[in-house]
Amino acid sequence: MERARLVVLLVFFSFLLFHNADRFVISAVAPQVMEDFRVGYGELGLVFSLTGFVAAALYPVWGYLYDRYSRRLLVSLAAVIWGVTSLVNALSRTFSEFFATRISTAVDDAAPPGMSSLVLDYYEPEKRARAIGVLNTTGPLGAILGSVLSLSLVAAGHSWRAAFYITGSIGVLSGVLTYLLVRDVPRGSSEPELRGLLTREVYRARLSDLPRLLKNVSLTFLFLQGFWGVFPWAAINYWIITYMQVERGIPPETIMYVMVLWLLAMSAGNVVAGYAGDYVYRKSVRGRAAYGAVIVFLSAVLIYLTIRAGTFDEFFAYGLLTAFVIPQAGPQVSSMWGDVVEPELRSSAAAFQAFFENVGSSAAPAVVGFLADAWGLGNSIMWISFWTWMLCFIFFSVLALVIPRDVKRLRETLKRRAEELKESG
Repeated sequence: MERARLVVLLVFFSFLLFHNADRFVISAVAPQVMEDFRVGYGELGLVFSLTGFVAAALYPVWGYLYDRYSRRLLVSLAAVIWGVTSLVNALSRTFSEFFATRISTAVDDAAPPGMSSLVLDYYEPEKRARAIGVLNTTGPLGAILGSVLSLSLVAAGHSWRAAFYITGSIGVLSGVLTYLLVRDVPRGSSEPELRGLLTREVYRARLSDLPRLLKNVSLTFLFLQGFWGVFPWAAINYWIITYMQVERGIPPETIMYVMVLWLLAMSAGNVVAGYAGDYVYRKSVRGRAAYGAVIVFLSAVLIYLTIRAGTFDEFFAYGLLTAFVIPQAGPQVSSMWGDVVEPELRSSAAAFQAFFENVGSSAAPAVVGFLADAWGLGNSIMWISFWTWMLCFIFFSVLALVIPRDVKRLRETLKRRAEELKESG
């Protein structure tokens, strides 16, 4: 079993690393795309926004499919779709073709809910956060890889299309490797109550089960913090480089150095958060929610200190600490789906979470931009991040109070299932 876990983690890590790199490629080659098709920021921005909305709309659909059918097969399919759509996007010869094919790349964006659900069924409750933490490092590492890959190709005189030929081919390869190396396991097989009792798939989602997710009190607070918690992330992702260039006057070569170190700090933060989250969970079922509350509170304070820093050294140091801290709530959230949701509904729970996060992240850049006109970009990033993370502090704190009830309900449900399985032989 340990070898199978390692294989799943390595395959999914590689998948997500290159998938996140592919998502960052378009940002790095945007100037070449605009020049090639003779379009402006508005037209390309519309492509980005519509791609995000299409991905958000499809999350619940993919989530249900993952809970109903083979997650291995569907993740493989998502990877192949990613690869093929990226390759087709690179073949575009007009902006209309680019527009349509770029939006089609959003179809596969919902692979993570299926992956998370499968990982939760490979790892026991007290070991899940560290596995999720490792997978979450692919976000910042993918950003580095995508930026370096695309900028290197452009610097070497290659077309922006070359980057998509590479990532598209890797997408198809990822699908093949997932299909060949990853093994489906029955939903719920890692739960202590059901361990050794599930030799085949017994529990699958039905459409009539989905409304239960919206009645789950713990999930409600996870969804709320997900919607508001992405506002700082979107503000930072879209605007922090512009802020460093325009308001702090930092040279581009220094910005690249700063961003790489900050992204590496984010990766380290995810790994640390995984082990810390599993530790506090063993102490109390409230542990992950309480840890999340502490993290978002510290995040609010640190972003304030970073933007208010007077010198470059202070700005860099506070930013490095902020980068290490802010991703640490993520592994707790993904692990808590497994603490309060039945195994056959976890992909749907993750998909709904992603839906709310995508809606929030789509709104945030515009809000920051409009407020920046009145307050300045740095103040806009700082205050939106500060107050939305403080709001998330409240959500996590309330979640820490209510989550034991949902954990108890799930454990009782799993015990009943175990008794039924024993009776049925």
